[in-house]
Amino acid sequence: MSRYFNLVVIFLLISSSTRGQQIFLDEDISEWSQVQTQFVDPEGDSEGIDLLSIKITNDDQFLYFLLEVNEEFDLQENNDLVMYIDTDNNSETGTLKNGIGYEFEFRFGERTGSFNGVTVSPYAVGLIGSPTVTSKTFEFKFDLETTIGESSVFSSNKIAFFIESKSGNEFLPDEGSPAVYSFDLSSVYESADFQLAKSPSVDYRVLSYNVRRDALFDTALKEEYQRLISAIQPDIIGFQEVYQNSGQQAAQLVEEFLPSSEGETWYSGDTGTDNLIVSRYPIVMQETVSGNSVYLLDLGDYYVFTIVAHPPCCTNDNGRQNEIDAFMGFLRDSQNGMEFDIPENTPIIIMGDMNLVGLRQQQTTLITGDIVNEGTYGPDFNPDWDGTALDDTKANNPGLPTSFTWYSPNSSFGAGRLDYLMYSGSVLELENSFSLHTPSLPADSLTAYGLESLDTINASDHIPLVADFSLKTSNSSEQDSGLPKSIRLHQNHPNPFNPSTSISFELNSSSKIRLSIYTLSGREVINLLDSQPYSAGFHTLSFDASELSSGVYFYRLISENETITKKMTLIK
Repeated sequence: MSRYFNLVVIFLLISSSTRGQQIFLDEDISEWSQVQTQFVDPEGDSEGIDLLSIKITNDDQFLYFLLEVNEEFDLQENNDLVMYIDTDNNSETGTLKNGIGYEFEFRFGERTGSFNGVTVSPYAVGLIGSPTVTSKTFEFKFDLETTIGESSVFSSNKIAFFIESKSGNEFLPDEGSPAVYSFDLSSVYESADFQLAKSPSVDYRVLSYNVRRDALFDTALKEEYQRLISAIQPDIIGFQEVYQNSGQQAAQLVEEFLPSSEGETWYSGDTGTDNLIVSRYPIVMQETVSGNSVYLLDLGDYYVFTIVAHPPCCTNDNGRQNEIDAFMGFLRDSQNGMEFDIPENTPIIIMGDMNLVGLRQQQTTLITGDIVNEGTYGPDFNPDWDGTALDDTKANNPGLPTSFTWYSPNSSFGAGRLDYLMYSGSVLELENSFSLHTPSLPADSLTAYGLESLDTINASDHIPLVADFSLKTSNSSEQDSGLPKSIRLHQNHPNPFNPSTSISFELNSSSKIRLSIYTLSGREVINLLDSQPYSAGFHTLSFDASELSSGVYFYRLISENETITKKMTLIK
């Protein structure tokens, strides 16, 4: 049956409820401020997880909870929390415990539950929690229309529940005082607005997509990927988990899906990792940083600094932290005249399957530049140009109150936000974003965009993460355009190298250029260019060091008005 629940919470004989605005599980709990805290438990009364408070609200489709505890833990792993729900509010049915007869229980740390003795997964009851990293605060929801077999799980307008932390013998509400809910028929789920079509007013659309071990190139899944990429119409694509195919092959496939018009082409970047980029804009620099890929895109009037990343999964917290530290340090150095040596106010986009399923610190580093291993990767920094943190898209799933990017019904792990798309909010305006989960799209939207309901599930265990950006007008002046100011010398690639490397430089206007290689002692060993005239623009030279011995060298660019020197390492 259909329900229009406006939740009224009854604690013993006391009724109290305040319905807030629509809840979205996106790590932003500000909308919960309008929901009254129903149950509070004293701090320090548990040797295990100390349950502090819980809020509850709902609409006609979902039942929402906000749980607060005293210490960080992972909701889907390594905890002993159990929720018991008496779904018919009848203590004489179900299993008697703590004053209720529960039909449904869910063990969060084991990612499994049961309803009337039937084992259920998170997907069976629509359980989705947020965040996927460790936290002291969790949002989670159940689907009110859930059926197991032929039985509706939430079959009554009243339910009772409590949460238990087994190791600490901790209950919320306290033992012997279960909570009872009574529903009235008033609250309707209000889906967030979303726009699948790219607006002509945006500068470019970015797609981040983990394509599950080269499934993009699987002929059996070609139709799914073609429908998805054709519907999204991206301009810049960061692919992850492409191990057996090249960036050029990815660009050729995207060309087949989205044929270029006259004057257009698809460019590709490939640093040898599984993180490729396919773009409507040329890739003028690229670099591997601890298994992840950094690209510099030339949009004509300015550059876009882009990281496509895929740190290690699961329990490898140290490896994940080190890789995020490394590429964030590369960003810091590129902002400070090293590495890619990007102009001030160059737009920054970091995207990929970050596998953030462990310690929250990794997410903190990604957003704020708080580097953990400073001895190896350098000091903390503020990654946006205005001295603030990067912005996080936190894109919602169209048709759902969630923001997951990973969804695998055959896994014991519930859906979660593993993929991220970060950007420099000081120079970029986020016009639109979404995490495309085709099963939640309305039928008319599927038809309008040529999609099928199971496309994202069949294609990959990750779903497409999309964001539309425009350059903020306040940064469109010549001073802040991201163009080279006079001459610019880039870090050689690859570095270290053996025996060849590429050296790139840029000129704002035509000039005579001298480019030479020096030893650490300052002795010139090779003169690559000797006062030769070059036009304005981007130039690349190849340097063969076959006749040099291993060691550290300097390369120096001298124009008519300026000199720049950088360091490189030859390893034989």
